[in-house]
Amino acid sequence: MVKRMMTRMFLFVFSIAVVGWLPVLLVSSVALAEDDTLASKLNLSLYGYVETSYTQNFNNPTTGVNNNRSFDGDANSFRPNMAQLVLEKAASPGGALTDRAGFRLKLNFGEDAKFTGGTGSDDFDFQEAYVQYMPADNLTLQAGRMNTLIGYEVIESPLNPNFSRSFLFGIGEPFTVTGFRASFDFSDSASFAVSAINSFKGLQWDENNSKSIEALLSLAPTDNLGVSIFGFWGPEDNTRGEANADRMQVGGILDMQATDQLELVLEGYYGNQAIPGSANARWNGVAGYAIYDFNDQWGLHVRAEVFEDAAGYFSCFGDVSIGNAHVCPAGAATDQTLWETTWTLQYKPVPNLITRAEFRYDKSDRETFSDGDGVSDSQSTLAGEMIFLF
Repeated sequence: MVKRMMTRMFLFVFSIAVVGWLPVLLVSSVALAEDDTLASKLNLSLYGYVETSYTQNFNNPTTGVNNNRSFDGDANSFRPNMAQLVLEKAASPGGALTDRAGFRLKLNFGEDAKFTGGTGSDDFDFQEAYVQYMPADNLTLQAGRMNTLIGYEVIESPLNPNFSRSFLFGIGEPFTVTGFRASFDFSDSASFAVSAINSFKGLQWDENNSKSIEALLSLAPTDNLGVSIFGFWGPEDNTRGEANADRMQVGGILDMQATDQLELVLEGYYGNQAIPGSANARWNGVAGYAIYDFNDQWGLHVRAEVFEDAAGYFSCFGDVSIGNAHVCPAGAATDQTLWETTWTLQYKPVPNLITRAEFRYDKSDRETFSDGDGVSDSQSTLAGEMIFLF
């Protein structure tokens, strides 16, 4: 307990120092741009966003929880989702040797940091903290904590077409990984990345002293079509007091720019892990997106998906949501299949302000959603979101 308190105190003091001094450094680098400052030499960038939301659950659950959700789990409540701050010096090919080295430090504050950190409690997290080096123009090496290679959606809400996250991402995929990554560009239309990591669950430490592997093959056969194939394999702890067993996940993404205004995306994957003495933990799903932007200000983004948790290993029967990635404690396993449709209307009054209104309907073949004082097999939510980019 003392060690944990000391760790959190250190993180708090460090975060205050970062937030307090980085803007000063940035302003100094801009004001003294004509001088040969360290900031201008290193080509440092500072950016981020602030996000807040409100979600109304028409089941009016007394638990105050939107079950089976990630990043929007508060029912009938305002939520300070995220204040994200990124300090970065991107590595670039060519030029001086110093241009080939870089780093990224991404700090999260707010309710969503409980998911990115994977603890369910801390509202501060180092989402990314890695160093980067390019020994060749087409080879990039990274070491530290990074966003995963797996999946279409990401932690950063401004980069997703919808406010709420899919079941595929929020329940069945890692958010971040810690380890070493090598990325190789074969050409302008083909690249491959592979990482040796500590844990599928995004832990910064290794639970079993055995490394896992994630990989991503990205192809662009035409200017308007992208194809991604991702995979994961490695021995992973199952947190139920049983022996480690090999976990695997394989999937793909098709991303087509059908017209100048319409983008269509399809993601699917299959995952499996052996659990000694019981049925395998199997999870799989498919999600489709139609992203239509009327102009630079208005857009309508639609998502539909189905997600199966055959052993109840990840969705926890709707009871537990700690994120990065979900793993159910002993006694919480109940299988279910989830469906959902999401309609998101997006409006940008100015380029750096994103507003969204979203209606979502969730359905399960089990009664895993809170409904008043009871339970139900469905829930409907209406949400509003605002994001300021800087």
